[in-house]
Amino acid sequence: QQAIQFVQKLVSVRSEIQSLEVSFRTLLGSQEKATELMRQMNEFAAATPLMIDDLAKGAQTMLGFNVNPDEVMPMLKAIGDISMGDAQKFQALTLSFSQMQSVGKLMGQDLLQMINAGFSPLAVMADKTGKSIGELKEEMSKGAITADMVKQAFIDATSEGGQFYGMLDGQSNTVKGA
Repeated sequence: QQAIQFVQKLVSVRSEIQSLEVSFRTLLGSQEKATELMRQMNEFAAATPLMIDDLAKGAQTMLGFNVNPDEVMPMLKAIGDISMGDAQKFQALTLSFSQMQSVGKLMGQDLLQMINAGFSPLAVMADKTGKSIGELKEEMSKGAITADMVKQAFIDATSEGGQFYGMLDGQSNTVKGA
């Protein structure tokens, strides 16, 4: 019975991997790019508390919203740190980031989704620019907070000196993370 369950699990896992490979090949337009993205996600999943299926869903979301393929892994890593390895927050941040990228600017709904998932890009921007969050919200209402500015806030928050710097690395060394 255990041998049957083991074989069933192997078939299930392999079919999931094949499904992901097909979706990435289609979204990226190339088998080579799909294979490379899968390799990078597998390495990242092995070194952090995030699971490959969470990363794959995040990558599919980003690519579905036409996020530049070269930005997918760096942003998945940043979002992973900000989410602190929490799969639900990770998916929420990935969706709100992708929606914002597709529009090209930060909208109120995307900001609220990010804040509800535990990240305020305006707070990071306020620290960097010296402007108040109120001033930045006013700029946002005028469409002046671009997707690139918010992307930079994600990067700043997870770079050395940022609030979330090394979060997943640290958590991967805990019992739960390992």
